[in-house]
Amino acid sequence: MLKPGGRLFLGCFSDEEPGTQGPRRVSKKELQSVFAEGWSIESIEPTSAEVRSDVKAQFSEGGPKLWFVVVRRIG
Repeated sequence: MLKPGGRLFLGCFSDEEPGTQGPRRVSKKELQSVFAEGWSIESIEPTSAEVRSDVKAQFSEGGPKLWFVVVRRIG
């Protein structure tokens, strides 16, 4: 468990990434809901990831769309 004041850094597939290959997609609203109690959301920013050349999945040009989230444990 993260101590109060500690930060969690999270990268997850965005619901803005088309298709179904790869991990489950997560919406910004869902992230806000999950971290609504006991956390302070510092940022939820869109980003992308590099994919190894041997991965056969098809993702958005420039890599799959992700959310990069920073939250702080409170209380």
